[in-house]
Amino acid sequence: MHESKYILETPVSYRKDYGQFFTPVSVARLMADWVMKDGARTVLDPAFGLGVFYEEIRKINPHKKMQFTGYEIDGHILSYLKLNSSETNLRIINDDYFEAELSKYDGIICNPPYMRFQKFLTRHNVLPKIEEKIGKRLTGYSNTSSVFLVKALKELNSHGRLAFIMPFEFFNTGYGEKIKKSLLEGHLLKQIVIFSNEKEIFPDATTTVCILLCKNDGIEDSIKVTLIDNKEKIDTIDDISNFYQRRIRCPDLPYNKKWSPIIFSLFSEITIPSDYCQVNQYGAFKRGIATGANEFFALTKSKIEELYLSRNNICKCITKSSQIRKAVFNESDFFELYNADKPVHCLDVKDHKDESTEKYIKLGEQQGMHKRYLTKTRKPWYKIERRRPAPFLFGVFSRGRLKVIRNYSTAINFTCYHSFYPNIFGQKYINKLFVYFLSDIGQSIIKMNKRSYGENLDKLEPGDLNECLCPNQEKFGLIEESEAEEVIETANSNEELAIQMSNELINRTIKPQQGILPERYSSAAS
Repeated sequence: MHESKYILETPVSYRKDYGQFFTPVSVARLMADWVMKDGARTVLDPAFGLGVFYEEIRKINPHKKMQFTGYEIDGHILSYLKLNSSETNLRIINDDYFEAELSKYDGIICNPPYMRFQKFLTRHNVLPKIEEKIGKRLTGYSNTSSVFLVKALKELNSHGRLAFIMPFEFFNTGYGEKIKKSLLEGHLLKQIVIFSNEKEIFPDATTTVCILLCKNDGIEDSIKVTLIDNKEKIDTIDDISNFYQRRIRCPDLPYNKKWSPIIFSLFSEITIPSDYCQVNQYGAFKRGIATGANEFFALTKSKIEELYLSRNNICKCITKSSQIRKAVFNESDFFELYNADKPVHCLDVKDHKDESTEKYIKLGEQQGMHKRYLTKTRKPWYKIERRRPAPFLFGVFSRGRLKVIRNYSTAINFTCYHSFYPNIFGQKYINKLFVYFLSDIGQSIIKMNKRSYGENLDKLEPGDLNECLCPNQEKFGLIEESEAEEVIETANSNEELAIQMSNELINRTIKPQQGILPERYSSAAS
C-alpha cells in the first residue's frame, strides 16, 4: 500500500476527476471478511485502486486458493502498486470495468469511484453497451457508483457475496429506486452499515457513505442495520454480520420511498406520530431565484446610486445566506443591511427604456454575462423569475442546526435560501410551522430527509422539505396562535430561549408514550 505517497504526489483535482477516495484498512477488513465468509474461490474488485481489498483478502486466504480479478481504468494509480511475480492469483486489468464482458464471481468487493455520470465523458458510448449486457435501462442514473453496483450484482454467482461502499444519497434519489427494487425483489440486501462519525473514518470522502452487504441466496429475511459511531469500534468487530443494532422488514423499506428517514428513525429518540402529515399539505418550498450571474444582478446602495438605476428596475433581495443572522428578519433588518452597503437589491427590469438601465445591461454584455449557462437560455437574458416575498425561509446548506427564518420583510431571495409559499390551508399555520421548524424535535425529523456531504455539510432540496413530516391541522390545534407569536417575538432577541419554548409547544403534538423508541438492540450488538 502506498496511499500516503499517492495522495502526496497526486493533485486533488486529478483524484476528484477519477472520483477516488480511499477505504481505511479497518473497513476493508470488515468487507473482506463478509465476502470471504463462504470461502469464495473467485473474487472481483471493479475499482482496484491501490489494492486494499486484495491485501485484506490475501490475509484471510494466505494459501492463494482463490483467483482475484481487479479492474482499474487509471494507469497512473497502478504505477504505485508494488507487486511481485509470485502474485499468480491476482489479475489486474487496466481497462474500463464498464466496457468489460460479463462474468461470474463468488465474491465482489468495491469502493467505486463517485462522480456525477454527466461528467463521465464516454457515457454515451458506454451506457448502451452496459444496458445490452445486463438487460436493463440505465437512463437517469446520476452517478457512476450506482452503475458499478448494478453491473456487479449481475455478475454475482448464486450464493455469492457482495460488499459495496455507496453514497448514502442513493437511498433518497429517483435513480436509486431501481437499485433498491432489485435489492429487495432478489432478496439480495442483508445488511446496511452506516457511520455517525464518517469524517473520522472516511476523511477523503466528499459525500456521506454507507456499506451494502449482499448475498445472492434468494432467502427473504429482515435486513440488519449497523451503526458504527467511532473509529475504534471497527477494530473490535470480529464478524460484521453479528454486529448490528436494528433489524427492519423488507416491506418496511419500500423501494419507491426515501430510505434515509426510515433508517435514521430506527436510531432516533423520537418516534414520529403516525398522524403527522407532509409539509406540502400546507404549501410548497421552492428554490430561490437563480440568476446565473449573481455578481451582475446583486446590487449595493452605492452601486445603485453610482449607476443611477431607476427604482422601477430594482427590487429588494437577500443575495447571501450570511446576510440573515437571526431567526426573525424584519424590514428594519433589511434597511440596516442596505445602509451598510450590502448587496440586498437585485436588477429586475420593468422599464426597458430607462437609459441608465440600458447602459448597465450593455456593460454586462461586454463582460459576457449574457453568455453564462443560465443567462443564455433566457429572453431577454437579464429577465429574472417572478417571485413574491416568502414568509418563511430555509437555509440550503447547514452544519449542525438548520437555518430557519421567519421573514417579515418585502425582500425576495436568491438560491441561498429556499422559500416557503403557503397554500390556502397553510396561510393560517405559518407561525406554527415556523415554531415546528425551529424546535429540536422538528429539526430532528426534518434532518431525516437531508443529503449529507463531506465535513458535516448537510443539504435539503425543496422536494426533501416538502416531503418532511410535520403536525397535521388537528395537532397544530393544540398550540394557540398567541403562543406561536410569543415564540417568534422571543426569537427576535433570544433564539436559544425561543427554541426551548418551541420544544415545549411541539411536545404537545407527540403523545407521551411515543416520546422514546423501545429498545430493539440485537443481542449480538455491543
